[in-house]
Amino acid sequence: MSDHWTNYWQQGHLTSFGNGFKNNYQGALQQFWYSFANKLEENSAVLDVGTGNGALIQLLQKDKKLNCFGIDQATIHPEVSKSIGGTFLSNTAVEKLPFNDDEFSCVVAQFALEYSLINKSIREVFRVLDGKGIFAFVCHHPESIIVKPNALILDAAHFVKRNITSSLTALISCLDEKGFASAERYFDEINTQIKNEFKNDTDALAGTNLPAFLGFLLQNVNNKIDFKKALSLFMNELDLLILRLTELVNAATQSTTLINKVKAVSTSYDEGKIFDNNHSELIATYIVGKASI
Repeated sequence: MSDHWTNYWQQGHLTSFGNGFKNNYQGALQQFWYSFANKLEENSAVLDVGTGNGALIQLLQKDKKLNCFGIDQATIHPEVSKSIGGTFLSNTAVEKLPFNDDEFSCVVAQFALEYSLINKSIREVFRVLDGKGIFAFVCHHPESIIVKPNALILDAAHFVKRNITSSLTALISCLDEKGFASAERYFDEINTQIKNEFKNDTDALAGTNLPAFLGFLLQNVNNKIDFKKALSLFMNELDLLILRLTELVNAATQSTTLINKVKAVSTSYDEGKIFDNNHSELIATYIVGKASI
């Protein structure tokens, strides 16, 4: 597993949406977990898989005291999780949980299990879940407002990596040699390439940060800038973006398989989709139910 999630949680984020939510999840996601928390008895033993810095645990404990454990394969930020309340285990894979059989009366996960090796993770989750226990899993959906735009950004990032890298490299060489006349040629070449590829659909391209990077270069053509270092940083960020979004898109495609596996080992379940509060845009899919006895 890449360490990009460790780097992310170490920045102190509570949710997986970065600065999208300043505190915790809001709207329909928050309402989903508040509603699910009503099903839990006081002091229930709850396991949150892929907890990050503990957002779900905070939501579930809003109105009652629970005995919560959170595990994540990444390294959790100790100060953030400490403020949430509960026991947190970093660098812990759901495919091999360090808990006894039937240890929890509830297991929850949001945007987590679909990233795992599903056959192993589902087996482990239901091993540690008490026979009469309940679960709730919220998963990415390929058509959601989270995944669909990011899939377009991923396609754009692959285009930039595949088709623009050589022109960018030549452009940087010209700027380093103070040959702005030659550099202008490559600016034009790059702009023509992206105009032909993206036409009026510029949102996905903007998501790659290429337009912002080109703007930075134009503003600094006459300044003493280490252009090669700037290009290296841009390309590293582009590679990380491709890695993150590839994981996201692949996870979303696994959600159906995940839900079917959960159905096979459940005595009862309810599945559905979570929409925003205007019921107009899809956010996620979910399955809630009881374990097999």
